[in-house]
Order: sequence, then C-alpha cells, then structure tokens
Amino acid sequence: MRLFVAIDLPDPLQDAIARLQQPVRHLHWTAPERLHITLQFLGEQPGHRLETIYSALEDIEFAPLDLRCEGVGQFSSGVIWLGVDQHPALEQLQQQIGTQLRAAGIALQQRRFIPHITLGRCPGNRLDRVLEHVAARFYGQAFCFACDAFSLKSSLLRPTGALHHIEAEFLCTNA
Repeated sequence: MRLFVAIDLPDPLQDAIARLQQPVRHLHWTAPERLHITLQFLGEQPGHRLETIYSALEDIEFAPLDLRCEGVGQFSSGVIWLGVDQHPALEQLQQQIGTQLRAAGIALQQRRFIPHITLGRCPGNRLDRVLEHVAARFYGQAFCFACDAFSLKSSLLRPTGALHHIEAEFLCTNA
C-alpha cells in the first residue's frame, strides 16, 4: 500500500484553484479533490504496518494552523506547484510526524521539506513555457485557510492519475 501523510485543502480553496485551471497545452492539472500539502511520504508499506503507523500518528499534538498559499514554481521533475508560506508550526508538525514514524520503525526518505501544492505536471522540456502560462493565471492570487487536521492517505497509481483514499484523519489537540 502506497501511503503518505497530508493536509487536504478545504472545498472552497479547491474550487478557487479549479477556476484557475484553464487548459494549457502539455500540462496535466491535478484534480481539485486531490490537491493537498504532503507532510511525509511513506512509500509502499505492507498492510500489517497500518496499526503501527496509526498509533505513531495518534500521538502527535498540534494546534490549529493558519496557512497561506501564493506564488507558483517548478521542480525539474515536471511538477508545477503553488507555494505554501513557511510557517514554523507547519515545519514542527512535519518534523514531529517524521520523528514519530521513524521511532515506530518506518523508514522514510530524508528530504528537505518544501511545503507546496502540486498544481500539475508536464514534460520537463516544456516546463518553462508551461510555467509562464500558469504563473500568469495565478498572478496576484493568494489563498488562506485554517488547518485543524491531517490525514494518512493511500494512493493507487492509475493512468488517469492517482486515486487517493483517506485511511485515517488526525485532529489537532485544541481545535
């Protein structure tokens, strides 16, 4: 089972982003209902590890977060993203999740945390031109939302895009 921990975007924010997702040649937009901020990617995990993962995540304590998203960028992999402002509490939450999972024996990749929302993907040789179009659509747009939960999600890769399923949701400790 392919797993990750994420913050889902509220429906009004999904709708606002969807309105900006106009067709752009060579760009495959992320479906609005799959928009999220990945906090930790766990990769393939055997089903018998789920209970261990749930237990590790249940111990995480965090206060509600006010998050702000603005500006677009790209990764060389072909991902075009919407930036999420650096927020110390968000970074602490991400680090706490990683610490808890490692302590439970879950091997995680060591990656620098760059909070973002994947807007879409395109071939690397088209990235700069596609990014120009997306940047023009999102220019001057800023989105804010309150976060009081994160989820453990499974991801089933399909030719039409990944299917995400919430395996468990974890609420903040003082919502």
